[in-house]
Amino acid sequence: MAGRSLLPEADHRWLHALLVMGTFVVGFFLLGQVAGIVLYFSDILFILVMAWMVAFVLSPVVSFILRTFPTLPRGLVTVLVYVVLFVALTALIVVIAGNLVASVAGFVSELPNLNARLPEILRPWEERLAGLGLQVDLVSLAQSTLAGVGSLGTDLVRPLTALAIASLGAIGNLLLIVFLSLFILIDKDGMVAFVNRLVPPRWADEARLFETSVASSFGGFLRGQAIQGVIYAVFAVVTHLVLGLDFTAASAGLVFLLQALPFFGAFVSWAPPVVVAALTQPEALIPALVIMGIGWFIVMNIVQPRVMASAVGIHPVVVLLSVLIGLKLYGVVGAIFAVPVAAVISAFFFHFLDRSAGGPRDVTSRAVRRVEEREGRRIRVPEAPGISASSPAPLPGPARRSLFRRPSTSRPSTEPAPQEAAPAADQTPAINEPAPDPAP
Repeated sequence: MAGRSLLPEADHRWLHALLVMGTFVVGFFLLGQVAGIVLYFSDILFILVMAWMVAFVLSPVVSFILRTFPTLPRGLVTVLVYVVLFVALTALIVVIAGNLVASVAGFVSELPNLNARLPEILRPWEERLAGLGLQVDLVSLAQSTLAGVGSLGTDLVRPLTALAIASLGAIGNLLLIVFLSLFILIDKDGMVAFVNRLVPPRWADEARLFETSVASSFGGFLRGQAIQGVIYAVFAVVTHLVLGLDFTAASAGLVFLLQALPFFGAFVSWAPPVVVAALTQPEALIPALVIMGIGWFIVMNIVQPRVMASAVGIHPVVVLLSVLIGLKLYGVVGAIFAVPVAAVISAFFFHFLDRSAGGPRDVTSRAVRRVEEREGRRIRVPEAPGISASSPAPLPGPARRSLFRRPSTSRPSTEPAPQEAAPAADQTPAINEPAPDPAP
């Protein structure tokens, strides 16, 4: 009676439910506190994450050079790669920013002519819609849209100009990211070994899972999205050059950003060259639509399955929800990074689910798991010895025990052992000894 609780069973259930809800409340409170700390140090964390990203992207390049020239020191190869990358990116940023400024400024200056030509361009479309019974004032709608785009373009010229002349703050952050990523990449193996030493032995499998899932999901997804954006931007440049369209740099840059944006961007990434053709050269609208449609088909049906094969491996609904959450939290950058983060979380979820649902449930395996959890080390589960193909099949229990029974000493060794239904349990088995002859 001393061990029995005085509370009835219904009160036990209520107490258990209150404990569970209290645990959730405390967990959410701690999560809010951690989120506040992370938000307070968000600028520093952003620099660290970007430095890790640069080191993560450049790590295959350094590894390839070291495999090709194994005698070169890793530090020298890493420094050379960063010098070449920094010079190339600086020149590329200056050139692209200058072209974007010229494209946006030219588009803004061309807006009055576009507004004057809108009735001529849109009148046939209004007549077609009127024939279908739809009365839509496309001219007023297009003029209001162009007015908004013009104000947006005017606002964009100033930051692009500042980017073209390279502001001191951006250069300082860029240098900090470059140097941090340089040190991370030079001592990558040592840092990974140090982190693995900090991981308890019982979590070694989870640490390896995190490393492989980040390498495959995170790196594969980002590289795949960037490759798709670059290829489709090349199609946009070809469209502008073949058809003689203006604003090539702005249109190609927008195509790259839209195609690199997960889930939503691919549905509208074809639009910038088509919109430019519709507003500046209506006769080139159909050719632009055809070229961008062919490029979209190639990227989505040939390039994407190849570069994204086994990179993410999560359900489309999870992709959509993660993109929405990323957009809500951090905008476009959050939408880009939300999918690989969801892929890593999904890998851990299914790892623990498979381990809890598909693991062995016999007594030995459960005992081994409890010892592992208590001592924090891996223990090999003992296995029963296998039976070779030449071995005879095991006999039933009584027959097997009768064969292994020690023969009586009062009988000759040439007589076979008598058959017994239930031999004594305290007899010691003796194998390969001749059995006595049966009694006369």
